[in-house]
Amino acid sequence: MSLKPSMSGSLSRLVEALRQTVERHYLDLSFSRVAPLALLLAYGIAVGLVFNTGIDHPWDKLQHLVFFGLLTLAVHAFFCCRLRISAGVASLAGIGGEAVQALTPHHHASLGDVAANTIGVALVVAAIVLIRSETRAALAEKAIEGDDFLSSAVPAPLPLPVSVSGRDQAPASPDSSSA
Repeated sequence: MSLKPSMSGSLSRLVEALRQTVERHYLDLSFSRVAPLALLLAYGIAVGLVFNTGIDHPWDKLQHLVFFGLLTLAVHAFFCCRLRISAGVASLAGIGGEAVQALTPHHHASLGDVAANTIGVALVVAAIVLIRSETRAALAEKAIEGDDFLSSAVPAPLPLPVSVSGRDQAPASPDSSSA
């Protein structure tokens, strides 16, 4: 079964458009992006299996704090968005979760849970901001000292061979002076 020329042309345009869309919306699944999400899922499953939902217990607020801190980190790392967006998403998820609990039988909404969620988000935001500022300060200090760590990590380029009268000869190094 052969395709008509017009169909094969439109099919190739469709394939090319699909390829460009995939390249434009490429999602990096490196370890540093997936690890916070995996940690969040593992924590959520472990805590969900150990503690029954809807029952108050001594560690409830700590669980909210840790879960929403991990949620903020996971959203920030996985979607590579601005910190204020990931913090807003996590905070709104916490408020939304408590609103749903208010409407669900055998559950109750708690302002203490909302506060614990918000504190968890704020702790992760503060930690990320602190790490960023320390990193920027260290890079600025190295630049002021003239100790550019990037230039020391990259080796100098090797001289390329130059053809002189049919023979390959490496160029003279700039350090050697001919008298």
